[in-house]
Amino acid sequence: MKHRGMLLGLLSLLTLMMTVALSQPVVAAADYTIDPYQVHVTVLKNGDANVTQTMTYRFDDDYHGVYNNQDLRGIKGGKLTSVATAFNGGKLTTARQSTAHTDNTYQVNYAGQNAKVKLYHGASDGDKLKVVYHYHLQGVITNYRDTAELNWRVIGSNWDVDLENVKVVIQLPATQVKQLQAWTHGSLSGYTKVDKTQGRVTMTLAENPSGSFVESHLLFPTSVTAANPNVKDEKRKAAVQKQEANLAEQANAERKQKKQRAYGGFLAFVGVIVILGLGFWWWLWRHPANRYPHPIPANHFFDVPSVPPALAESLVDFKSPNTDALSGEILLAVSNHEIAMEPVKDGRHQTLKLTKLVPTVSNYFLQKCFMKVAKDDSFTLLDLKKYGKRDKKGRLSKWFHTWQGQVDELAEPYQDADNVKLRQRTMLGTVGLTALTSIAIGVGWTLNRTVSVATTIVGLLAMVALWVYTVRFYQHADRNNEAGLIQVNEVGGFRRMLKDIGHFNTAEVGDLILWEQILPYAAAFGLAQKVANKLAVDFSADALNDSFVVFYPIFYSTDFSGSIGSALNDSISSAIQTSTAASSSSGSSGGFSGGSSGGFGGGSGGGAF
Repeated sequence: MKHRGMLLGLLSLLTLMMTVALSQPVVAAADYTIDPYQVHVTVLKNGDANVTQTMTYRFDDDYHGVYNNQDLRGIKGGKLTSVATAFNGGKLTTARQSTAHTDNTYQVNYAGQNAKVKLYHGASDGDKLKVVYHYHLQGVITNYRDTAELNWRVIGSNWDVDLENVKVVIQLPATQVKQLQAWTHGSLSGYTKVDKTQGRVTMTLAENPSGSFVESHLLFPTSVTAANPNVKDEKRKAAVQKQEANLAEQANAERKQKKQRAYGGFLAFVGVIVILGLGFWWWLWRHPANRYPHPIPANHFFDVPSVPPALAESLVDFKSPNTDALSGEILLAVSNHEIAMEPVKDGRHQTLKLTKLVPTVSNYFLQKCFMKVAKDDSFTLLDLKKYGKRDKKGRLSKWFHTWQGQVDELAEPYQDADNVKLRQRTMLGTVGLTALTSIAIGVGWTLNRTVSVATTIVGLLAMVALWVYTVRFYQHADRNNEAGLIQVNEVGGFRRMLKDIGHFNTAEVGDLILWEQILPYAAAFGLAQKVANKLAVDFSADALNDSFVVFYPIFYSTDFSGSIGSALNDSISSAIQTSTAASSSSGSSGGFSGGSSGGFGGGSGGGAF
C-alpha cells in the first residue's frame, strides 16, 4: 500500500482538475443562438443616426417569435422605421405592424424611453430566422467647441444569449477624417479598426457574452456634423483623451497580468507534469518486475493439460472463465460419470437432458442447477432457459459468478500478483501522464506559436518515449510465475493443436479414449464440434460407437442435429443473461478597453420567446 502514493497523487490531481471544471455554476442554456450579429450605424450631418441591426437566430426548440429593445435614454429620441425577416435562407420580407400575432407581424412600444419590438414568427428545432431592424436615432452626436463626440453602448447588456461573430460599423458623413479617434469598451478580446480615409470605425468580436456590452467612444472634428443642433459651449477633447488613456492603460495592464498568469499557470502545470514523470520513473526504478525463465514456445502440444478445462481457458486468456469454459466443465462431468447427457425432444424442440448420477456434482454451478432447476435429478437446457427468464432474483447469475471466483482462486498460484499490480499501476501512470501532457499541448496552442510548437514537439516525443517504455515493460513483466508460464505455454500449444486439427490425423495422435479426455477442453475453447467432426472423419462409425461410449450419443446421434458445444454455450449464456436482479490609448486601431466611458444605450438587448 505504501507504494501507491505517487500514483494516487496523480489520480488526485486529475480528480481535482475535473472537480474544478465540474463545480462551475451550471446555467440553463437557451435553446437558440444568435450568429452572426451585425450593426451598421450611419451618422448624419445633423447628429442623428440611421441604425441597422442584423441578427440570425438558430433555434433548437419551438419558439413563437423574438424581441428587441433599443434603449433611447441619453439621446433626443428615436423610432423604429421598419423590420424585415428571412426564414431558413429565403428572401428578405418586410414585416408589418399589427396586433394579429401572426407570422411576420410585430408590435412596438415606446414606454420608459425604450423602443420595445416584439416580432412574431413561429420557429422549430433546426429553423433559422434572420431579422433586420431599422431605427432612426436622434441626437446621438454632441458638438463641443473643440470636438464632436459619440459615446454609445451600441450593444447593450440585456441580451439573453451570447452574440456570436459580432461586427459593428460606424460610418461618419465624411471621408478623410484625419482627427478621427475611437475607443471601444467591452471584452478585451475584441478589436477596433479606425479608417480615417473612409471616416469609418469597425469593431469586431468573436463573441459578446450575455450580460455584456460593447461601447463605442468617438472623437472627430465638428465640421463632420456641422448641421448638428446638439451643441455644448465647452471644451471636451482633452478630458476624453485623458479618460480613455487611463482606461487603455488599465486594459493593457489587465491584459499583461492575464498573460503573465496564463504563462505562470502553464509553466506550473508543465512543472507538475515533469515532477510526476520523474517520480513515476523513480517509482518504477525502485520496483522492478520479477523475471522468470521462459519455456521453449510450444507451437502444438498433444498431451492433455494437467489442469481442468475452465482453469486452462482462464490461464491462457488471463481472465475469468466464460460460458464456453463452463460447457467444458459440464462435458468433463459427463466424462467423469458424474452426470449423463442425452439429446431429447421437449415438445417440438430438440434439446439436451442432464441427469445427475452421483449425490454431489463437483461443479458448483451444475450442482446448484440440479438443486434448484432439476426435477427428479434431471433438467434440460430448455428448462434452464425457462428458469433464467423467471429468475428475477438473479440466482443463475450469482451461481455463475461464484463459480468464476472459484476458478480465479485456482489460477492464483500460477500468477505473479506483484507483477500484475505493477503492470496495472504502470498503465495507470502512463495513461495519466499522457492525458496531462495532451492537456499541456492544448493549452500551449492558446498562448503563442513558439510555445505551442515547442510544447507539441517535446510533448509528443515524451509520450512516444513513455509508451515505448510501457510496451517494453509489459513484454518483460510476466503476469504468470514460472509454473504459470509453463502451463500457459502448454495449454496455448494444446489449443493451437485443436484449432489446427484439420491438418492432423486424429487416429494417429491417440485413441478414442484419449480424445474423450480431450473433448471437454475443446468445448472450453469453443472447438468441441470441430474436433468431433474431425474424429468422425478419421475413425470409423463402428469404432466411435464401440469406444466413444460417453460422447457418441451426444455428438453423433441423428436425433440432435445442432452443434453440442454451441447448444451448451448458447443455452447457458441465454439463461444467465435473462437472469437479472431488479434495480488603445491614442484612439487608433487596437484592442478593446475595459470599463466604460458612460455611453448611452446600455439597456439595449433582446432574445426570443
